Amino acid sequence: MSCDQERHIADELALLLLDTMMAATPPEVPARYASVDSLQRLHADLIVLRDFIYAAANGDLSRQVPLAGYIGGALKTLQANLRHMTWQTKMVAAGDLTQRVDFMGAFSESFNAMLIQFDQTLKELVRKENELNKVNADLLNEIAIRKQTEATLRKSKEKMRKLALTDSLTGLYNRRYFNRLAKEAIIRALRYSRPLSIMVFDIDYFKQVNDTFGHNYGDLVLKEVAKVTREVLRSTDIPARYGGEEFIVLLYETPATEAAEVAERLRRQLEATTMVDSEIGPIKITASFGVSDDFGKIDENHGDRILSEFVTTADRAMYASKNSGRNKTTVYTSKSSPAAAFRSKNLIPNQASREQGPPQNQN
Repeated sequence: MSCDQERHIADELALLLLDTMMAATPPEVPARYASVDSLQRLHADLIVLRDFIYAAANGDLSRQVPLAGYIGGALKTLQANLRHMTWQTKMVAAGDLTQRVDFMGAFSESFNAMLIQFDQTLKELVRKENELNKVNADLLNEIAIRKQTEATLRKSKEKMRKLALTDSLTGLYNRRYFNRLAKEAIIRALRYSRPLSIMVFDIDYFKQVNDTFGHNYGDLVLKEVAKVTREVLRSTDIPARYGGEEFIVLLYETPATEAAEVAERLRRQLEATTMVDSEIGPIKITASFGVSDDFGKIDENHGDRILSEFVTTADRAMYASKNSGRNKTTVYTSKSSPAAAFRSKNLIPNQASREQGPPQNQN
């Protein structure tokens, strides 16, 4: 065989091996070389190698290395390293940032540097998150404190307002606030020609209660009187403690005749109620009532004077009840004869009284 023929065969075999490694579809061994076993084996190994490399390139590390020897050993080492890196990547994904690669040269340095930077960034995020959580906790605590302070201030303000408006012992409105409400009611009643009544009542012989049972029991009696009063009166009626054992009630949209009926219900209930069970026996009381709807026809701008005169008429009616035997309701009227300024309703059936002249001041 000439040199040219040998060179041609060598070129043909070299091209066959190159195409087997590099072509998309590897060529078959020409039939004229079918009897060359070593070529057939080399061709088959190259096809298996290219399939292995292609599978590994696409992430399939499960295939067995098809070759032995130096190339087979190198491929097994590469496959093992890639498998270990895959496991380390899963560990990193699970939160283990201590993983390091020490078998892939420059890749290892880049991979490890990335993990170190990632770990530092994560720690910084955690630190900032903790700081933010602390700031949020402090802010929430500050908000809670402010809300509590505001609630306390509102309660304190409401308590102070209530103290300014009510009697501390009985819980009824005090005289000052009652006068304010009464003046406003008088102005409306004058402006729109509406009925308005005032009821005044005073506990009979209250001094004897204090002298006999003591002032502590006297206070308990006043509190119970206030309680019964609130229970008997209508929701629109405004009761107040006017001083000592004297109480006053403002009755909107109510003429004296109807106010007297309300007074009678309250008077009977007070008489029927045991105020306090003391150590020496039960304490019961009665009360004398005066009712008036006569607040005059003076200009509404004179509210203070009208109120004073209005209360005075009911007060005079109450003292008429006192002077005529107590435990009564007396209605003031200025429309009757000057000698009979009061009309009384007695507790005792079929007994009535007419009082003349100024009332006497007694309990």
